[in-house]
Amino acid sequence: MSQLASQAILILATVLVVQAVTGAEQTSTEKDGLVSRAIAQLGANQYADREAASRQLAAMGVVAINQLTRAAQGDDPEISVRAVDALRVMLRQDDSELSNKAEAALESIAEKGTSAVAQQAEVALCFFDAAQAVSARMTLEQLGAVISETSPTGIRVEINENWKGDSRSLRLITRLQNVIHVSLFGTQLTQEDAGTLGRLRAIERLDLFGVGLSDDVIKQLRQRLPETEIDIRKGGKLGIAGMPLQGQCIIAGVQPGSSAEKAGLLPQDVIMEINKKPISDFADCTSIIGEHKPGEEIALLIKRINPDGSSNQIQKVVVLGGW
Repeated sequence: MSQLASQAILILATVLVVQAVTGAEQTSTEKDGLVSRAIAQLGANQYADREAASRQLAAMGVVAINQLTRAAQGDDPEISVRAVDALRVMLRQDDSELSNKAEAALESIAEKGTSAVAQQAEVALCFFDAAQAVSARMTLEQLGAVISETSPTGIRVEINENWKGDSRSLRLITRLQNVIHVSLFGTQLTQEDAGTLGRLRAIERLDLFGVGLSDDVIKQLRQRLPETEIDIRKGGKLGIAGMPLQGQCIIAGVQPGSSAEKAGLLPQDVIMEINKKPISDFADCTSIIGEHKPGEEIALLIKRINPDGSSNQIQKVVVLGGW
């Protein structure tokens, strides 16, 4: 083949590639324009036009999700409500990619807080979660979560160092029914995870021990769950069980292999001081320990009761373990 013919073929191939790319761009642009026009029609004067636009957008699928998310957070109440409803329809489809992206969009809208549209998004997610509760529990337990009935009407979810899931699988907690207590021990959480926990509006207690969330994120979480008792600890662990109703910090048990056992603490020892601060009861003790990270040292003043009934005070320096 001559050099001239080769150059001609190369030029032709280049032109075809450019045309293909340009055509793809035009197709994408046209689709975006179609979505934009349909969203504008959600606020049309005629009810029939609004209904037709709602059905059209719900049928468009993934290509419409980003614009619907933005429209839901806009200033026009009619458009916002209908945008959320279109996402709700997508959420219930058999197409897993479409359903997952619609779910993420609704979660993003629900994250905005207390507005009517955010509540509408959360209601849509709750109905969807109810239908998914059984499979969600099975998946969570397979990934290491411990789920137990704490009362006839409520369950507790515990996630510890055995957890093998990620942020996406953590969202399955929101699909469980009647969750009243969630505990996370030694699992590093992200801001996205905090957003997931913020959707658990009905929980009574949330334990976050050594999860690595910043103070700002914790503050936002408290604002989203104002009725929930939230116990935050930085992750330091002594490894004792206590007697919370005794009026003093009496050790009821020592966890094998824990920092407490390594330091020689015994059942019936009384923790009188931590870092020279008087300890009034077991709750006071756990609160102070929770302010420390794994690997940090604390100084304990212990009262030990001897077999003959006498007592003596012992000082211990303990390196805290972690959850």
